[in-house]
Amino acid sequence: MIRTSIAASVSIFVLAAVAAVETKAAGAAAGADISGIYWTASYSPTIQPVGGGAPPYTPAAMAAYQKNIAAAKAGTLEDNARKFCVPDGVPRILQTPYPFEIVQSPERNEIHILHELNHGVRLIQMDRPMPSENELLELPYYNGHSVGHWEGDTLIVETAVFNDKTFLDNSGAPHSDKLRTIERIRKIDGGKELEDVVTIHDPGVFTKDWSARFVYEKRSDIRMMEYNCGEKHRDLSSVKGVRIP
Repeated sequence: MIRTSIAASVSIFVLAAVAAVETKAAGAAAGADISGIYWTASYSPTIQPVGGGAPPYTPAAMAAYQKNIAAAKAGTLEDNARKFCVPDGVPRILQTPYPFEIVQSPERNEIHILHELNHGVRLIQMDRPMPSENELLELPYYNGHSVGHWEGDTLIVETAVFNDKTFLDNSGAPHSDKLRTIERIRKIDGGKELEDVVTIHDPGVFTKDWSARFVYEKRSDIRMMEYNCGEKHRDLSSVKGVRIP
């Protein structure tokens, strides 16, 4: 009987191990491993639509944007992300010239994107519906509220309900409280690069939806650094387009 019990226990252990492997394989097939540190090779202070041209601003939004540009040149633009080092918001954080790290936590069903700039943290809750707007409006975030799911090897991230203290880019492009974004994030070039195509929906500012594309190099040779607001930080001379003072 003892031998029978041992054999049964071994069988149960083997079956459990096989089930664990099958579960892991199923999870891998449902998504992809995009974890790691990434860094852009080029930078622009203005967000560039896919296909070129300018974002489709409404006349009122364009007037507001021009005022922001003039204020930025005069040094009077109230930019909290640079003055107080609060989070940049989406899509502005996507054009950061600093590295960021993606951490996948399948056991928690979450993905975290950790940005070196301003210690920005984006929490993406996986396979959950976006809460209602009434729920979200109680606590608007700088980076909004994000939910995600996998479509093959592409991570789809929907983000909604941002506060009114951010811009769309580093040139002062405005947005309204109707802003929502959808990102399609995937590895390209054999895993050497990460692509993030973000679609911007904001009928309060734009006449139609539009998209921007960002590409980052995977950088296993560097590590994330502390960011101290107002102090000299990482050398950005390798990033094309960054103006070094």
